[in-house]
Amino acid sequence: MLFKSKTPSPKSPAVPDLAVQPEQPAKIVAQPARPVQHSVIPAGMQIDGDLVSTGDIIVGGMIQGDITCRTLTLEGDPIIDGSIRAETIRICGSFSGGVRARKVALTKTARVVGEIHYQSLEMEAGASFEGALHRLEEACKRR
Repeated sequence: MLFKSKTPSPKSPAVPDLAVQPEQPAKIVAQPARPVQHSVIPAGMQIDGDLVSTGDIIVGGMIQGDITCRTLTLEGDPIIDGSIRAETIRICGSFSGGVRARKVALTKTARVVGEIHYQSLEMEAGASFEGALHRLEEACKRR
């Protein structure tokens, strides 16, 4: 008759305990919100080509190309030779040209000559605008 020893021999490896352990709930670690990316084109800088961003762009310099972004802020005396499309456009300085956005805000220091296509327009006291305003069709259809 063969008998097995209940204690492992020094030469045999220890056998892990295979008893079923209740699963521990996974720890959920909150990730901080990704900060919005800001790109700045300062006065004195010139860019030749289109700008496309999922974040925000602040322009004070010269752009020769189209701009497409989430939020565009025009400061100082930017020169933009191209079309502008954004969710929100905020004009804080002098600008000549055309813009298309859901929301357009002209601050009290804005001096704008051109064409604005908008769904929502905000104009602070002191802002100056000369040109044409066009309400976008999508805004009219939603009401």
